[in-house]
Amino acid sequence: MIYDAHIHIGQFRDLYSTPQCVWNFLRGEGVEKFAVSTSTTCSEDYEKCMAEMQEIVHIGGEQIAPVFWISPSMLHNGWFEKFINCGIHWRCLKIHGYMHSWSENEIEQVITQAQQMNIPILFHTGGRAESDAGSYLTICQRHPEQIFVLAHARPIEQALAVMKAYPNVYADTAFTPIDAVKQLIDEGFASRVLFGTDYPLQRVFYPNDDISAMYQKQIADIQALMTTEQWDLVSHINFEKLYQ
Repeated sequence: MIYDAHIHIGQFRDLYSTPQCVWNFLRGEGVEKFAVSTSTTCSEDYEKCMAEMQEIVHIGGEQIAPVFWISPSMLHNGWFEKFINCGIHWRCLKIHGYMHSWSENEIEQVITQAQQMNIPILFHTGGRAESDAGSYLTICQRHPEQIFVLAHARPIEQALAVMKAYPNVYADTAFTPIDAVKQLIDEGFASRVLFGTDYPLQRVFYPNDDISAMYQKQIADIQALMTTEQWDLVSHINFEKLYQ
C-alpha cells in the first residue's frame, strides 16, 4: 500500500501539471492516497490556486489529503481566511521558507491556525540557512503539542538533530538522498518518516527520463532499506496517523 505524502499540482517554472494528469499518473503507479499542494502559490495567483485545489479534491475525494501552501502575503491581504473557509477539508498547512521570506510572527500565526484545526505543519527544508531543518528547532521546542513535518529532511544532520530532540517532528522523503533516508531509518525514526516524492517536479529536473520508471525506482530503493514492518509505517501507516 503506497500513500505519497508530498505531491504538487499547478505551475512550477515552465511546467504546468493539471489536477487530472497528476491524479491519473499516481493512480497508474499504484498510489492509493496522497497529500497535495499547489505550486502555483509561488506565482501568488490565489484564485487559480483555489480552483486547482478544489478540482483535485473533487477528482480524488477521500484519496486526497489537501495541503494548504501559504505565502506570507496571504496573512495580510485576506486570502488566508478565504482559503481556510473555502470548504476544503485541509489536512496540513505548508510553509516554504526558501520560496518566501517568513517572519517569526507570521510563522506563529500559521501555528495558531494549525492548532485550532488540529493538523500538522509542513516545513520545506534545505536550500539556504533560513530554511534548513535546524532553523526550525526553536519553533518545534516552543510548540511540543504541534506536529511538524520536515519536508526533504535537509540537511540530514540538522533534521536528525531536530527529530532526536523533539518527538513531535516528522520528515518526508521527497527528493531526499537515499543515504539520508537510510540514516533516518537506522536512527530509529521509521515511525516518523513519510514516503514522499515531490512528483511531478521530476519532469522539470529530469525531462528526458522515464518518469514512471523513476517513480517506481524511488519506491523500490526506499523499501529496500527497511523491514516489512518499517516499510508499512513509512509507506502508509504514518500518513494515516497524521492526515486522516
